[in-house]
This record gives sequence, structure tokens and C-alpha cells, in this order.
Amino acid sequence: MKVYVKIGLAFAILWILIKLSCFSFKVLLTKLEPFVFLNMLFVTLAVSAVLYIKKRKQREDSNYLDDIKTSMIPGVIYTVVVSVFIYFYYQHIYPEFNTNKISEMEIRMQDKKNIADLRKSNPEMENKSDEEIKSKVLKSVNDYYSAKFTMTITLLGLLVYTTLNSILLSLIFRRVIFRHHLGANSSPNES
Repeated sequence: MKVYVKIGLAFAILWILIKLSCFSFKVLLTKLEPFVFLNMLFVTLAVSAVLYIKKRKQREDSNYLDDIKTSMIPGVIYTVVVSVFIYFYYQHIYPEFNTNKISEMEIRMQDKKNIADLRKSNPEMENKSDEEIKSKVLKSVNDYYSAKFTMTITLLGLLVYTTLNSILLSLIFRRVIFRHHLGANSSPNES
């Protein structure tokens, strides 16, 4: 297995262990933001580590697209592993998260003021009855908090983030960090 794949797997396993530790100790169970930011950090670190390793080993100049392709390897591995884990986490390990969020919305829909606010904010719901609004909102909440939807959104978000990160970090590594690295390793031009 290439070192690039190992780096992606290592960061994914580290994220999974942190998520499971938080679940075991009942910490941050309803907070999603810390884990989203941790995903972003780990993808950035994985891409940076691979670019650093590649540039340190490299003897001749490579092209920019090759750097992007190489740096995407750990990000894509990380994305797939974490997304599949998220599906199993919300489907089998902690399905109460989804049911709690749906229950919260059901309680909010009991308040006539919330229904009136929805009716005002959404012109499509102006002529609908309270029951129609409740059923529509609860159906969308059920879809939104399904494990499959969460996995799909995670997969899509992390793939986009990995791609943008690979492009930006490859440029930074080429133009800023290792701009003189290849010049120091190559022999001077003969005149």
C-alpha cells in the first residue's frame, strides 16, 4: 500500500476514534460543528503531508496537475472511509440523534406561532392548512436526518473540499514553500 493511501487511512481512523470516544464518554453528542471542522483539518493535514513527502523525495520538476492528483489520493481515501463510517454511525451506533432531532421539530410544530412564521416566510405555504404544513415539514426533516442523506452530504462536501484544498495547497507548495528546492538539487547550467 502506498504511503499516500496510508496517510489518508490514518487520518480517517483517527477521526473515527475521536468520534467513537466522544460517543463513549457522552461528549459533544448533539454538536456537529467540531467534527465538521475536524474533518476539514484532517483533510488539510493529509493533503499537506502528501505534498510535503512528494516534494522532499522529488529530484526532478513535476507538473502542477501531477501534484494535484497525488495530493487528492489521501483526501479521497479519507472522504470515502469517513462517509461510510458516518452512515453506520447514524444508522446503527447512534440512531437516537436522528430521532431526537425529529422529535424536536415535532415539538416545534405544536406551536401555532412557528407554523404562522413558516406560512409568512414561505409563499408556497400561505394557503395550506396547519396539518399540511406540519406533514410537509416533518417529511423534509425525516429526509434531512436520515443516515443516507448525512452520508451523501458528507461525501459531497468532503470531495469538494479535498479538490479545492488540493488545488490551493499544490499551488502554495510549488510557489511558496518549495520554490527554491529544485534549484538547489539541480546542477548549475553550463555557459
